[in-house]
Amino acid sequence: MKILYFFLFALSPFAVAGSVYAPEQAALKFNQWYIAQLNQDKPPVLNPDIMHEYVASGTIAAIKEMYSGDSNEKDMPDADMFIKAQDWDEDWNQITVLHSDFDAVCTNVYIAFGKKQDHVVADCLVQEKGKWKVRSATLIK
Repeated sequence: MKILYFFLFALSPFAVAGSVYAPEQAALKFNQWYIAQLNQDKPPVLNPDIMHEYVASGTIAAIKEMYSGDSNEKDMPDADMFIKAQDWDEDWNQITVLHSDFDAVCTNVYIAFGKKQDHVVADCLVQEKGKWKVRSATLIK
């Protein structure tokens, strides 16, 4: 029995370590997928139902509301809501997780785009039905 407790105790840091990196992995996968969609001229915000794998349901509902109806009657964003830019460079498919931190609202994962890593956003991730999903993004630089 002591041996069992020893192994459980010894392996517990590995279980914690895997869950710590889960938001970073989710943010990286999302941004790789998102940039690939943009490069194929398929902006996901125009078809938000395809984002359920990566984006929180409340955010998808807000996107649907924003893009429903006549855009002349609504205040529309000047930049893409996830990459926080109007356009993107050819090398933005090179995506790097810089670091992450968490607060009471979400886990912020800092993502750099391109070789020079000169465009950085913070993706706010939350857990929804056991999966990490993007709630929003903020431009860092």
